[in-house]
Amino acid sequence: MLDRRGDLSRTLFSKKERIKKKSEITRIILNGQKWECSGYRIYYKISNEKNDRVAVILSKKVGNAVKRNKIKRVFREIFRKKIRKNPPFYDVLIQPRPGIKINENKEIENCFELWQISSEK
Repeated sequence: MLDRRGDLSRTLFSKKERIKKKSEITRIILNGQKWECSGYRIYYKISNEKNDRVAVILSKKVGNAVKRNKIKRVFREIFRKKIRKNPPFYDVLIQPRPGIKINENKEIENCFELWQISSEK
């Protein structure tokens, strides 16, 4: 069966790659590991799912709704590009801090890659 969106559906950030429940977010924060980066923090925990999943949580201190949504889009896009295809799979919680420079996408991407390398060890 052909999807109405065609080839675009293969590149979108699907629902199975998102963490939505507050209980899952709390479990990751309490039981997971933490990685500090410039401008944001990553909490992660090995998952029983068949793919990596992500949630981006922001406080209102980061900026107005437009800025917060822009930050979420940037982080989801980086996660979508860098997603793993082999186990171990992780539930990842990204928490940007106030004062993050969202125009420095390359620096954010490099730090995300460093986290991936360190989490595989």
